[in-house]
Amino acid sequence: MELMVEPIASPLPEPPPWRAARARLLSEGYAVIPGVLGQDEVGRYRALARGILAPQRSREYQEKHVAIGSLLDILRDPGFVDLIGHPRSLAALRGLGFDEPRYLHGIVFNKLPRTPRTFWHQDCTFWSDPVAYEPEPRELILIYYLVDTTPHNGCLRVIPGSHLRRHRLHEPLRGANIPDLERMRDPSSPVFQSYPDEVSLPVKAGDLVIVDVRLLHATHANDSGEERTALSLWYIPSFRELPERVRARFTLRTGLDERLPYVPAGWPEDAAARLRALLPAAYEGSAAPLPWHTDPDERLC
Repeated sequence: MELMVEPIASPLPEPPPWRAARARLLSEGYAVIPGVLGQDEVGRYRALARGILAPQRSREYQEKHVAIGSLLDILRDPGFVDLIGHPRSLAALRGLGFDEPRYLHGIVFNKLPRTPRTFWHQDCTFWSDPVAYEPEPRELILIYYLVDTTPHNGCLRVIPGSHLRRHRLHEPLRGANIPDLERMRDPSSPVFQSYPDEVSLPVKAGDLVIVDVRLLHATHANDSGEERTALSLWYIPSFRELPERVRARFTLRTGLDERLPYVPAGWPEDAAARLRALLPAAYEGSAAPLPWHTDPDERLC
């Protein structure tokens, strides 16, 4: 028997006008939902994040990821299952028109003090399928900020509408060597520059930013003396509406792709059961999984 996801228990403190928020998500590729986490929750998740980050403080690790920071799986701690199925987050997704979101994976995204800006990128991996060029989002990133975040300490930058329209950045990103970008081997590259059509998204601790994975996004440098920590969780907003081979792509474990949904071994059974209820159902049809494809083609124009 499939477990049911915990029902919505508490509303958002001041829910935004959902029609306007959905319109922004569809047309510009992002939406900001204030006050999703209370300050006690922010403190709790900050402590859990510190526990995950502690082993990755070495100089070698930081040099390897200087332009992006720490990107570590939140499933290293079962306490994050509460965030994955957070009632107010699920309520926000419902308000935006997504009644059956399914969790894929999540990371602790930490930028140390005085570290450079993160490079421009987009996170879509199914550009070979026509569904990637439709207005409706097929994969979303939910980003929770655990400190007040501004351009001074590394807030998000986005290029509105770049999820549906080609931008000059799509070309230098085609086939880019991500490890080289993470090390910031060439700070003069177009992917590290500012653009007149970019928008900064400063937020308060506990706010939620929802981003279409196709949207070009980056961060400002963290020029402050404190760490900037955020939690980024990937969801499929409407799993049953996906074409079969895209569903297979997200749920069949092929090759060495560790980003597909899983339940960690050794988790307490209660936490494991709650996580299973939030994952997409395994695809059982005959369609071959869609190959991993990270660059849009001429259909993005």
